[in-house]
Amino acid sequence: MGEKTTKIDLPADCPLCGGVVRITQIRCDCCSSEINSTFEIGPLSKLPAESQKFIAVFLRHRGNIKQVEKEIGISYPTINKMLEGINRTLGAEQIQPPPSRKEILDAIEKGEMSVKDATSILKNRK
Repeated sequence: MGEKTTKIDLPADCPLCGGVVRITQIRCDCCSSEINSTFEIGPLSKLPAESQKFIAVFLRHRGNIKQVEKEIGISYPTINKMLEGINRTLGAEQIQPPPSRKEILDAIEKGEMSVKDATSILKNRK
């Protein structure tokens, strides 16, 4: 008699109390072997389902924000906020975006940056 299985997404937190969720069993559909223990979930599994779906779209488009905007229908600032939130949740250090051309020119004008440094920053941009 075949077992009927229902697939559900692993919740990031306990849906009843908000506590930490741990996996306690792994079962192979092919050979039916089972492992019972306590397993930690990976950091991406700890993200809310909405963030996980966003990451899948972001990766599918290889980080091309214009394509992500089209598919999801959200603005560039909203995408940046989502990325910042995901990084914060994952404990990633916040990386400052490179200065804009205007910021570079203003820094040169104020004597805060040399032309050599500015040229290096601009050449290393993608």
